[in-house]
Amino acid sequence: MGCFAHTLNLVVQSALTLESKVKTIVTHFRKSTEANNKLKTYQFNNGVDEPKKLLQDVQTRWNATYYMLQHFIELESSIRGTLGLLDKAPQSLNCDEWTLLKELCTVLRPFEEATKAVSGESYITASIVLAQGLLNACKKLSTMKFQNRTHTIIKKLISNMENRDAWKNFDMKRSKQIDEQNQDQPEYISADTASTSNSLSIWETIDTSVAKLMPSGTSKSRAIIEVQRYLEDGILKRNLDPLKWWKDHRYNYPYLSILYKRTLCCLGTSVPCEHIFSKAGLILNDRRCRLKSDKVEMLLFLNYNST
Repeated sequence: MGCFAHTLNLVVQSALTLESKVKTIVTHFRKSTEANNKLKTYQFNNGVDEPKKLLQDVQTRWNATYYMLQHFIELESSIRGTLGLLDKAPQSLNCDEWTLLKELCTVLRPFEEATKAVSGESYITASIVLAQGLLNACKKLSTMKFQNRTHTIIKKLISNMENRDAWKNFDMKRSKQIDEQNQDQPEYISADTASTSNSLSIWETIDTSVAKLMPSGTSKSRAIIEVQRYLEDGILKRNLDPLKWWKDHRYNYPYLSILYKRTLCCLGTSVPCEHIFSKAGLILNDRRCRLKSDKVEMLLFLNYNST
């Protein structure tokens, strides 16, 4: 399985036909010190405390096109005013071209959100299901009122995504796993999850799929059902680890798993405590009687967990 973020970038780059005027204007401001200074001065004169710079599109950098267009639109009035002050200014954009850029930002926003979601480092990304949600967001975009050029780009994006079988099959496998998990849940009823929102969230599809089944009855009845399912489950063999079993089945028994954390951590004897007490006596002896309590705790922790 390849990099999903890289696949997203290829889908966008192959469908996007960016206006050459935009790149020309951005390049001019990036290369010309005079033009860049006048852009800053124009922003200062209009009450902007921290003036922004134009960003250059880089093909090897994900979402670079979106960020360039976003900054370009945010500085629309400043760009228009500054171009009128330059002696050798590049050709400015007309009203239709500015409208096209704003529409492209709307189209590219779901892709930027998806790329950021799958590029995280502090959470699990392999289990994120968003390919189908991204495709549905593009299909919703195709029903909105845009220029013909914008609709052409949207059609190319949808076509590129639908033609990538590996990406589509990957998402279908994830969706199938969710359906199988929902089928295993007892006493569930269907819920009305028809979306009336016009938002373009890439998470709408997965949130709708997860919310299709809602637990019925009271909390007491669900607890009784969970306990009954637990009693009907097979007895664990003597040589197996109960902690590992509960870790593997904590999603099947969400409420009982909370209780097991409180009860199974209790010790049957005081032998482990006596071992720690004996090690504490070896660490805190007559020659090391000035150790602070937090230092002793750290030494005991390292000593006990080193083996």
